[in-house]
Amino acid sequence: MRYPPDQKARAKEAILQAGARALRTNGFKGIGVDGLAASVGVTSGAFYSNFSNKEALLEEVIETCVGEPFIDSASGSLAQRQDRLREWLAMYISAEHRADPASGCVMPTLSADVARSNPQIRAVYRRKMLKLVRKMSNILDGAGPDREKRAWSIIAIMVGAIAISRAMPDSEAADRALNSALQTAIALIAPK
Repeated sequence: MRYPPDQKARAKEAILQAGARALRTNGFKGIGVDGLAASVGVTSGAFYSNFSNKEALLEEVIETCVGEPFIDSASGSLAQRQDRLREWLAMYISAEHRADPASGCVMPTLSADVARSNPQIRAVYRRKMLKLVRKMSNILDGAGPDREKRAWSIIAIMVGAIAISRAMPDSEAADRALNSALQTAIALIAPK
């Protein structure tokens, strides 16, 4: 039986997407290859035909997901880009994002795992983070070094707010943490 020419690429993409969801939900140490394969509905052999090991999947998840999706930071006026950033931050730093780690950003869920991973994965993470900082800086007011500093601060607030609010059992306090973080992040876009 002949398979379509893109069958292998589609299978790898399906494993990548389902694997990313499983890793965001369970963490790197919380799920094995058998569990990752089962989350996609494939055998462990099919997993290994696409990724040499779990670390290779983590590297690909970081490559594909860190800083993505992000708003268009190049088109429109500065004011339009800043409005889009405010809207995006409101979606990111939200109770909905807090409640759905499987579909959310990988940074709050996998950064600690990346910190314990091999240098190759950490290098991919670093490259993707620097790219995100450049995109974020392109939206902010002020001189270059100040914009980069505020971009790093906004990203740290975003990731920290989600990670902390997920760890809190009290949703009212978690909501207050998110609201405070969102107000602070938005204030950093165009400080007065």
